[in-house]
Amino acid sequence: MNINNNVQANSIYQMQATTSNVLKNPGDPVQNKTTTDTVNISSAGLNASSNWQKIANNYDVANISQNEMASMVTSLTDDKLISSTDGLYLMAPRSMNLDPGVKFDLLATTRKALAFDKEYGGSAEGINNRERAIDILEKLKFPHF
Repeated sequence: MNINNNVQANSIYQMQATTSNVLKNPGDPVQNKTTTDTVNISSAGLNASSNWQKIANNYDVANISQNEMASMVTSLTDDKLISSTDGLYLMAPRSMNLDPGVKFDLLATTRKALAFDKEYGGSAEGINNRERAIDILEKLKFPHF
């Protein structure tokens, strides 16, 4: 938050004074006060990092088959690490004649599809979905948990 003048500052300090009694009146100088916020993280949130790592260890997005990709996406969506929309973008076959057992570089082909969309006027929604898919694949390829 940017405070541009004393009127804004005094309004903020008056609001703080009602809860913390730091200010006796609006004209008093403000004392520095250190506060600590606490955040509660659900067990699902705590496990998310280890779940990403486990999935990253089980799949190589640079050498993956369509069958493996289906299993990977199922794991990601079941663990609520990605949305169903992201899962659909990851699962989309890269070719009409794709053998589901043949391995390919999913990350590279997704990057190429994004470059094609950007160059030849893909929809903004499609570009955003591909960018999210690349972020997911990079997180799996280069986990830094």
